[in-house]
Amino acid sequence: EIQALSKYLLGAIAHPTTHTEKCIDILLETTFVNVVDAPSLALIIPIISRGLKERKADMKKKAAKIAGNTCALVADPKDIVPYIPELVSELKKSLVDPNPEVRSVTA
Repeated sequence: EIQALSKYLLGAIAHPTTHTEKCIDILLETTFVNVVDAPSLALIIPIISRGLKERKADMKKKAAKIAGNTCALVADPKDIVPYIPELVSELKKSLVDPNPEVRSVTA
């Protein structure tokens, strides 16, 4: 699944200001049936993090939802350990966002 999305993922990593939103939308529409491994996380987490840092409430909501879904699909917990500090930090910020929908999705 990640291989099919690699064009979008790499585009969002290379050009975050112009490609992150489209990549977030594509990730949200994707139904993952396989577990997520370390190389996949290396591509997905920077995009989720960027989405959580956005000013737009819609982007934050989508990124928070993807973060939750991705964490549920991690096969080996040690694969996500390097990303936990960054993700938790951004998710905590979203929990106190002025927009109640962002707080709700993040929770």
